[in-house]
Order: sequence, then structure tokens, then C-alpha cells
Amino acid sequence: MLINTIAEIQQYVAVGKDTEFNRIKPHLVSAQSAYIRPILGAALLETLQSANFSELPYPDTLTEQEIAILKAQKELLKTVQKALVYLAYWSGFQVLNATISDSGFKRTESTTVKALYKYQEDDLRNHFKTNGFNALDEILETLETNIFKFEDFKNSPNWTVHKANFIPDTKSLDAIVFIGSSRLTYLRLIPKFKLIEDLYISPLLGAVLFDKIKAEMIKENPDQDILKIIPYIQKPIAYLATAMLMEESGADLTEKGLYFESTTAISHTDRNTSPSDADRINVLTKRNRSFADNYLEMLKSFLIASSSTFPEFAGKSGNFLRRDNNDKKTFWT
Repeated sequence: MLINTIAEIQQYVAVGKDTEFNRIKPHLVSAQSAYIRPILGAALLETLQSANFSELPYPDTLTEQEIAILKAQKELLKTVQKALVYLAYWSGFQVLNATISDSGFKRTESTTVKALYKYQEDDLRNHFKTNGFNALDEILETLETNIFKFEDFKNSPNWTVHKANFIPDTKSLDAIVFIGSSRLTYLRLIPKFKLIEDLYISPLLGAVLFDKIKAEMIKENPDQDILKIIPYIQKPIAYLATAMLMEESGADLTEKGLYFESTTAISHTDRNTSPSDADRINVLTKRNRSFADNYLEMLKSFLIASSSTFPEFAGKSGNFLRRDNNDKKTFWT
């Protein structure tokens, strides 16, 4: 466990000192398994668990490099604990808000302490969710900054898969298409990134150049020519992926799709979240697809202009659906 006391929880959530740790412990375990382990991997998770029990000051027998590594582990641990606490309270919100006994489930309330209103519960749970998932991005940023102090993790599949993504984190996507720094929205888009790579980017670049770029991206010092092409690839992926998410949902882009929030006429505290209307979705989807098409053409133009740098590029179309259909019977609708 990366969190073992109420005092550690109190650094991020102002719970009472008499709060029972065992009430939140199952949700901490669940959140660690569901959200932290997939990012860090088992080995680094174990390393942080050991770091959590190490005490200051460090022994005199340690070298400066070893002390620097331990400090980096402690810094990462704090970021991980922050994410863990928020995600545990978010995922376990309903259970923590109830009393479970032999006689069943009951809502906790007394004559002096009242339960929250529904809108207050929604706001609080959203607070836990947003801060928790955004802290996952902070974990990646901390690792990026100190990666040379985590040599084993740097060569692990957890890190190489992350580095091989053309859009590796929320910040990279938010710099192209505004998503409100939402980690949840980013996670919803990851499968679409892969789809677009397969159907648009790889056919345009060609398998040889595509694999070369991917291999170079995970290196500690990638080739500068490869780094120049990355922005040309990121933009069409970002706009196509967000267009796909809009089409799937229904005018803020959230983890559930394209939604908007409105206040009802009954009360300013009653809020209704519903999908955008079809016309608005179509307009924004077409706009993003148009941007993506233009950026794909810019990518192709860049490769043609840089043919001496990228001799692997064959100058073919970037969409597998575009082909010479003469004397063929297949068609797409």
C-alpha cells in the first residue's frame, strides 16, 4: 500500500482525525490496482512502497547519486499518493456515504449533521474525479522530468508504450484541441489515436517510415529530423480523434463525449447535463474533419519537400479508402 495512515490522506483531503482508516482502505486498494499499477508497473510500484517506509535523514553510506534517486522516488510518491486519495474517494463515494451493517444499507445523517444536497454531492464527486485523473498526468510529468533516475522503469513496457504515442499525454492534446486539461477525455481518445494511426498515418507514411519514427521516438535522444515531423502528425490525429468522439456522443468535450450543462428554471442548484443537438455536433465534427484533412495534406507536403531526409516516403495517399477503383467491384458507403 502506498498510503497507510489518515495523516497521509489529510495532506490532500481534510478528513477528521478520528476518521477510520479501514473505511477508506478498500477503496485505496481498488484505486491503486485500477489506476496506479497500469501506469507505473509492478516493479516501480514496489520501489515506491519501499520508499514510503524509508526515513530521513538518509544513511551516510549512500552516495550523492543514490540520495538523488531516493529524493526523486519520494517526489513521485507524493504525486502518486495525491492521485490515489482523490481516486479512492471518487470511486468509493457512494459506499463511503452510507453505513453498512447487518440490517442493511443506511444513509448517514443526524439531527445536527445533515447529508449533502444532490448538487453538492455531484460537485464533490466531480472534484475528486477531476483532481484524481489530472494527478495521473502529474505522475507522467514527474517521471518525464526525472526519468534518468528511474533507469529500470525507463526500459519497461509501461514507459516505452507511453513514449511511442504521438500524443503521449493530456497536455500535448490540449495544446492542439482544447479539452480543459481533462485526463478523462484524453483516455477516451486513446483508442481513436491508434485507429487513426492504422487507417491514416501509417498508410500515408508507409510502413518503413512509420516504424522508423516509432522506434526513434522511444530513444533517449531522438533524431532531430524525426522530432520535426511529430507536430505534423499530431495535429491530424488530434482533430480526427475529437471528431470521432463527437460523432459517438452528442458542447463541451468531456469524458462522455460532447455535452453541455444547463441550469433549469426550477432552481439554480438543479443542473441538467444533456447531449448537444445533432446540428451542432455535425457542424463541429465537419469542422474538425476539415482541419484534419488539411493537416494531412500539410504532412504530405512536408514529406515531399523533405524527400532527401525521408527517402522511405513513397508519396502515397494517407487514407486506405482512397484507391484506384477502376475495374474493381468493391465500394464503401
